[in-house]
Amino acid sequence: MQPLRCSECSAQVLVAKNSWEHTSIQWDAAARALCHEIDNDAPDDGRLGAPSRGCHALSASIVDAANRGDIVVTDSDPVPTPIVVD
Repeated sequence: MQPLRCSECSAQVLVAKNSWEHTSIQWDAAARALCHEIDNDAPDDGRLGAPSRGCHALSASIVDAANRGDIVVTDSDPVPTPIVVD
């Protein structure tokens, strides 16, 4: 995981960009306190301290960082379309 600061609120999180479609984000209490979008008061979903929704500004910051090469995209190949059998 790589550290990344949000361009809007400067919250620093850890990010792993496994593919263009899959991103893992690790929040800490300081980042949650700075973020303007994370709902810290939402009902617990079973994971201690897990924010219940994402942040559009952070998502944009991650994409920008990946496009610049600041965040490594582990597998840059597109995820293949699933084959659905009826």
